[in-house]
Amino acid sequence: MARRGNEKNGGENGKKMTRHHILPRSRGGGNGSNILSIPESFHQRWHDIFGNMTPQETIEFIQIVFLGAGGKRRKKNWTINDLYDLQLKIQQKTTRTLKKREGGRE
Repeated sequence: MARRGNEKNGGENGKKMTRHHILPRSRGGGNGSNILSIPESFHQRWHDIFGNMTPQETIEFIQIVFLGAGGKRRKKNWTINDLYDLQLKIQQKTTRTLKKREGGRE
């Protein structure tokens, strides 16, 4: 995946490319160093599956769902609401971390 590309056609293997914000703009990721150029079909699938989670949040989400959290046993029967709640909790943690780095308060 190329960084900061804005190609519309002729990307990897002639696939239509689009720009993807690693940290979504809606969550403060509006700067140019936060952009990847990726195949448009991959971009749509990412958002269909993971919403606007960052790659790091997605890794944490998958680890908790499939491996268990913090060494605890893995929960076996996730409901869709459980998954949405987990996603929100992970995203809120990222937001708190970013605010602390910027010297802001919650």
